[in-house]
Amino acid sequence: MSAANLNLCQTFLELADAISRNLRLAYGSHISYGEETITEGTLLQIWSRHSSIVNIQTFSKPREAMNGADWEWHIIGRKYTLKMRVQAKRLAKNGLQIKRLYSQQAKTAPHPQIDMLIADATLQGLLPVYCFYSTEPARSTWTAASMPPGYQAGCLVGVASDIKAQGSKYFYSLEQVTVPWHFLVCERLAQKSPFPSIAFLNGQDDMFETALKAREPFIVSTESREYPDGDRDYHIRASLDLPEDYQPVPVIGRISIDCRHLDTDRRA
Repeated sequence: MSAANLNLCQTFLELADAISRNLRLAYGSHISYGEETITEGTLLQIWSRHSSIVNIQTFSKPREAMNGADWEWHIIGRKYTLKMRVQAKRLAKNGLQIKRLYSQQAKTAPHPQIDMLIADATLQGLLPVYCFYSTEPARSTWTAASMPPGYQAGCLVGVASDIKAQGSKYFYSLEQVTVPWHFLVCERLAQKSPFPSIAFLNGQDDMFETALKAREPFIVSTESREYPDGDRDYHIRASLDLPEDYQPVPVIGRISIDCRHLDTDRRA
């Protein structure tokens, strides 16, 4: 693995570890450590360490109650780009569940927040993803064998539709359909992951191609970065039971990570 790839992977490991430790400290104090604070601080660190390959844009703050201050992520490979809409949720202080994961709904939204995340992401050709911030004591599925020694998995990511299908707000169940977030940029550490490897995005690994067929709209040619056409948009709106005049709530910002020059010749 190249130094650049190792450094990016190391950054994701270190930041997830810091989230876990800081969140546990916050639980034992009267200091708020919410999703937005965690997200902004983490993105700042990613950019400061890798500004040559990371670009972050921020937009006017959207109606947060409706979309949870989502961020758009583009992980760019030489052949494909993975496009995601990511919503962060913090594990409750008792460490057992993500509160109101399925029931939270803004007064002006036609459906609960999880459904609006899926709807808004799908309409914009993005993969709807949850990022769960957690503490080490909450872990069960992701044992020490799944993490490098000494690191805590403070950030788990999963596809929103998989999480909805799981139907549980309890963390031990949600872990079964999520992976530690460094899987997005490190060499794949397990076969069971809903996200493509950097090697796949760079056109060097096709072993996951079949499994990704269902998510093709979110994995596009890097050269075109194309979005769904009008006909597809119409059918999506109908299938999601959205008002005809509904417009997706804008994201709060966009982060792009250019992985085209990372060494991914070594395969998991």
